[in-house]
Amino acid sequence: MVRLDERLSAIAELVIEVTKGRAAPCAADIGCDHGQLTAYLLGRCPHLFMIASDVSAPSLEKAKKLLAAHGLSDRARVTVADGLAGVDRPVDAIVIAGMGAETILKIITEGKEKIGGAALIVQSNVDLPFLRSALALEGFRAEKEVFSHAAGRRYVTMLVRAAEAGSLDEREALLGTAACGMQDDGQRAFFAWQRDVRVREMEKVAALPSQKAKARMEKNSRELAMISEAMSMQGCTAADIERLVGEIAPYALAEQWDNVGLLAGRRGTKVTRVLTALDLTDGVIDEAQALGAQVIVTHHPVMMDARRRLTDEDREGRLLLRLAECGMALIAAHTNFDSAPGGVNDTLMMLMGAEDVQGEACLRVGNLPEGTTFGRLCERAQQKLHGAIRAYGAADTVVTRLGCCSGAGGGFFAEAKAQGADCFITGEIKHHVALDAMDAGVCVIEAGHFETENPACEVMAKGLQNACDALKYNVTVFCSKGNPFGR
Repeated sequence: MVRLDERLSAIAELVIEVTKGRAAPCAADIGCDHGQLTAYLLGRCPHLFMIASDVSAPSLEKAKKLLAAHGLSDRARVTVADGLAGVDRPVDAIVIAGMGAETILKIITEGKEKIGGAALIVQSNVDLPFLRSALALEGFRAEKEVFSHAAGRRYVTMLVRAAEAGSLDEREALLGTAACGMQDDGQRAFFAWQRDVRVREMEKVAALPSQKAKARMEKNSRELAMISEAMSMQGCTAADIERLVGEIAPYALAEQWDNVGLLAGRRGTKVTRVLTALDLTDGVIDEAQALGAQVIVTHHPVMMDARRRLTDEDREGRLLLRLAECGMALIAAHTNFDSAPGGVNDTLMMLMGAEDVQGEACLRVGNLPEGTTFGRLCERAQQKLHGAIRAYGAADTVVTRLGCCSGAGGGFFAEAKAQGADCFITGEIKHHVALDAMDAGVCVIEAGHFETENPACEVMAKGLQNACDALKYNVTVFCSKGNPFGR
């Protein structure tokens, strides 16, 4: 029997459900492509007849060969046709899947007289809210939605039947059957994915001044709120976010001189959105305001030195005053995140392709794939860290073991060498320390303080989002896309 992925399996099960118990069932597969769905259904349902159509003659030749190979040709009519033009008899189910919403709508509206009482099984790749709304206006409503996952995407397959024409409000169009509450884990996973899609778009447009960008922000913001409500998420506070940050980067790992945890703001602040960033800057606060965030989580802390006054006469003072005026809270995870498993330095080693990584505190050492040269490793650093580097060593030098300490960690090269490292990557290294490293036979990549640490902000954002989701907190976590140096 032909094997289907999860997406096509969801369609097949709905066809089987609709045609079950009928004396001589017939179904149509519109846009059947290579015919896998048609062949699978004929193999599962011995009394089923299929009409398989597509606008592509070459694809249909492959479908015919597939059906012939499984001895199913006598129960199928394979025809080149546009839309429902190939449907020449009453059918119980019509599959229209793997297309855009506008194409699906066009097929349905232009072939409406051929649908009759058939169930429509539709699966749109994009613009699902638009399709739901447009179908309702045409007199069709989804009575069931099935959620699936294939090839890195999540899909909704709708079982649609004729109904009284009407309009859907924004919430009904966005949520579909989930407007009545989440029914299963697949549905919840789909909407978590949809939330992430909106998060990425909001991160892209947050700093754009155009009215179009602002309109997109407002639309995505409304949809995030509706998705969170449907997922039955509950409220939380800045204190809860501080606790979750501490679970990702335990505060006990911080150096004694460091300043981590909740540094500014009220512990009881109600939180629905969080922004992670490397540093607290005016640009980050602007971004947080645009995104509607109540908490900023940074890697680098503020108030590392004692302050006797808080005024707008220095950069840090101005930033803290802005936070207070905006009612935002600030949480920092600094050396604790440097040292934490999966934190800043583990992220850097992962990006550099190191294996069997070990270490403690902020130092990491790991093995490199056989045949790695210093030149190739430098190229990888530029590609993965998105910045220019300084290379100290000969490009053709073969390196086998990499050490790292992100940020201003150049002074740790000697400890890395003691653990077998013949190459070391850091954000900053002093001139004479680089000379010492080369003299000791250790190549050095100086990749930038910001560049070596910033990738971990995405790690923190994902970790926080997963933790909030597990607790069903109504929190959306964003990651700052800005660079304080304008690069």
